[in-house]
This record gives sequence, C-alpha cells and structure tokens, in this order.
Amino acid sequence: MEMPYPPGDNPSRCALHRLAPVVARCMGCGRFLCSRCRIVHAGKNYCASCLYRPGAVAPAQFHARPAQYCPPPPRALGVYASCGSTPPLVGYRPKREVVFENAPWSAGEALAIFGIALVPTAVLSLLVKQILFGAFSKTTATFLLIFLASAMLYVFLLAGTFYSVKIRHGSTLNALGIRTRGLGRGLLLGIVVGLPLLAAAIFMALIAENLFGPVDTDIVSKSVNKISSGGVGIGLVALLAITLIVLAPICEEIFFRGYLYPALRNKMDKQPAMILNGLIFAAAHFEPVGFLPRFLLGWGLCYVYERNRTIGAPVAGHALYNGLILLIAVFFRI
Repeated sequence: MEMPYPPGDNPSRCALHRLAPVVARCMGCGRFLCSRCRIVHAGKNYCASCLYRPGAVAPAQFHARPAQYCPPPPRALGVYASCGSTPPLVGYRPKREVVFENAPWSAGEALAIFGIALVPTAVLSLLVKQILFGAFSKTTATFLLIFLASAMLYVFLLAGTFYSVKIRHGSTLNALGIRTRGLGRGLLLGIVVGLPLLAAAIFMALIAENLFGPVDTDIVSKSVNKISSGGVGIGLVALLAITLIVLAPICEEIFFRGYLYPALRNKMDKQPAMILNGLIFAAAHFEPVGFLPRFLLGWGLCYVYERNRTIGAPVAGHALYNGLILLIAVFFRI
C-alpha cells in the first residue's frame, strides 16, 4: 500500500502534480514523486526523466537522506551521536606490493614440505646407518652416512619444491631464481659477501663457544674436526667436499632462498623476511650451539638474493663459506 512519504506532515509536493501526496523519492535526482509519477525499476523508485533519459544504462543514485531520519548505526564503527554526524575514521592498510612475481606459495607450504622431507630421510638414514657401521670402519661409515643422508634429504626436499612450483602453482623455475641472466654478477656478489660472512660467523662461533661450550657437536662438525686431526683418506675428504661445497649450497639455496624467502618477502618487509629466513635456516640444521653463525649466514644470503634475484649468488656465497671452513680444517689443522 502506498503511503505519503515521509510519514506524518509533509510540506513537499510532487513536481508535476502539486496536489497529489508524495509517496516516494527519485533515486536519480532526489525529486519527490506521487503515485502517478513514480516508476519502480529494480526495486528502486525513479522519475521518468531519470529512467528514460537518452543513453542512460542505469540511473545514477541519489544518496541524500531526509533530515529527520538518522542513518542506522553501523556495529563496526560504533553508534552515531546524532543525525548528520560522520562515522569515526578507521585504519586503512594498502595492499602489499608483490616483490617476487610468480611466487604464490606460502611460507607454511614451504615448511610443510621441509617437514615431510625429514620423515623418510630419518627413516632411511637409520637403516643406512646400521648397514654402513656394520660393513665399514667408524670414520668411513660416518663420512658415507653424511653424504647419503644429505643426498636423500635434498632429493625429497627438491622434489617437493618442484612439485609445488611447477605442478601445484603452475609457475616457472625463474620464480626460484634459476636463470642465466645476471648469473655472472650474482656469482661475484656471492663471493664478495661470502668472505665477510665467514669472518663474522667465525667470530660469532668463538663467542658461542665461550658462552655455551664446544660448537662441534653435530656429525658434520665432528667430521671436519676429524680431518684436522689427520688420519682421513683423500677419498673421504673429497666426498665430504662434494657434500659441503656442491650439494648443500645448491640444494639448500634453492629451497631456503629461492623457495622460502619469496614466500616470506611477499608477506612482509625486507628485514623481517631476512631475519625470519635466517632463523628458520639456522633451526633447520638442528644444532643449538651453532645457531648464531648459521643465522648470520642465512641472513646474509637473503641479502645477496634480494639484490641479484638469481640463485647463483647465494649458492656462490654458501659454497665459499663451506669451502673455506673445510680448507682451514684440512690445511691449517684448526
């Protein structure tokens, strides 16, 4: 049933029929309408001028409200003090810029892949350990176990990474920094940054050793110290060198810098992403005493990757870091 609008006494009149009571208001121009002038379109009231004007697809809406009606109080913004008052200002957070294109995966997905890769690696490593220590001497079995366990972990880790990038998200290897463009500059940058990282890491390792005790508590560190004490064949040294200078830098940098870091960087600023990546990188080695040097290494390699955007840069820095440590142990007996 049509009623005069607004309810109660109304001094306004229809523009065309002055004596007819007003029953609606045009959403296009705000004109008061009687029942003869009112046209309902899509559940809204319009006058003929607004609805049928030439070239009009949808009439522009008139948002003014009668003065005697207060707008409803939105729950999220609080209650209006009076008619005509404005709602309080709310904070606006602009959409974060995507720093690494074609990297839609999340950090949680990367950590899940790492956790899944650890399970079969741990099971197979226990089986391999029983076989090796039963067939070889303790030193030989230890070096072989380091190589085989590392190779198994990297196979599972890279398989999950490439599945996520290529199949699940349909991205390319360029999203992991695997490209030839800028590779030369990246290798040079990795070498330049790797030297001060090594010096700083050695300094932090000395501090950690004075505070917490010996830092050579993991199997790899003990093997390096075994080399420095002598009695290790050249073949085992070469096998450990392949593990530390070739396998570890390539595989770990593809995952931690090429895969995990873009996921963090697209969600936060540079320094928080670098720090968090360094923390995860250090924690993933499961050696609490050597946590600080590895954190510094991870943080620095994130800086290198941020600057160059090719995986060759952090690979070079990582390989130089591991290679110099092994070189010092072999030739300087430190």
